[in-house]
Amino acid sequence: MKKRYYLAGLLFFLMNVSFGQIPPSPPPSKKANKSAKIYGDYSQNKNKKETSTTNETDIQEVSEDNSSSGITKNNIPEFKISIDETTNVNSVYYFKKVESLLSTLDTLVSAEQIIMYTKYKIHSNSINPTKLDSLANKAYSLNESKNYDEAIITCKQILDQSPNNISGHKEIAYAYKHLGNADLSNLHFLMMVKIINSVFKYGNGTRQVPYVLNNFFEGLSIYEAKFGCFPRKVRLILTKEKKLLGGYDCYHIMRFSNLTHWLPLLKKDDYKIEE
Repeated sequence: MKKRYYLAGLLFFLMNVSFGQIPPSPPPSKKANKSAKIYGDYSQNKNKKETSTTNETDIQEVSEDNSSSGITKNNIPEFKISIDETTNVNSVYYFKKVESLLSTLDTLVSAEQIIMYTKYKIHSNSINPTKLDSLANKAYSLNESKNYDEAIITCKQILDQSPNNISGHKEIAYAYKHLGNADLSNLHFLMMVKIINSVFKYGNGTRQVPYVLNNFFEGLSIYEAKFGCFPRKVRLILTKEKKLLGGYDCYHIMRFSNLTHWLPLLKKDDYKIEE
């Protein structure tokens, strides 16, 4: 198990990943924790907040970046698997099969199965992004106050509803780590790596190929992993095509997630409508 933990660390080093504890909120922007450690250190960072001084008019979308990942919209494969596969009991994408793999923390689950499962949850209207964001913020706060047992209970509520939820695995891994349960911490950590890699495989955060996510909270973790910094500005945008995009900005580099399934739960004042 110790060797596997080193392997996880190596994977994250190669991905240039940093997972601090950030409590994301829908627009308007909130203060962000500046911890640069994988799971943060609340004792050192909980009072170190960064206030955004970026004006909304200053934000510029960067459709392609020059980061080391080299990801552009041209090398993101098209996801062609039919949603019908998720209800076919003989398919490897059958939602109950994938759900079982995720629930047992089986990292042999494929990127395609993970993305297909997210699409199934959205298509079947069996996911509530507002509830997931609320629980994720609660789990974050509990971890920040060192109430790890309650944080684990809250994270399990997240993962019961969304077993491939990045934030759920991140926060529960952090809690288990501080309770001295290295085995469970490592298992959730490895699953988090698997899910993030899956999201990156089929999305680069541009408007054309936004990240496929369960809820808004996950976007900050995704952004932090890709760019190594915390979004200083967040927003929700309803495009002319009626697609709801969650935008995350840091140093004037903006990336997006597709949160159209969240739209029915929001008020018009919650997002900007493009004309």
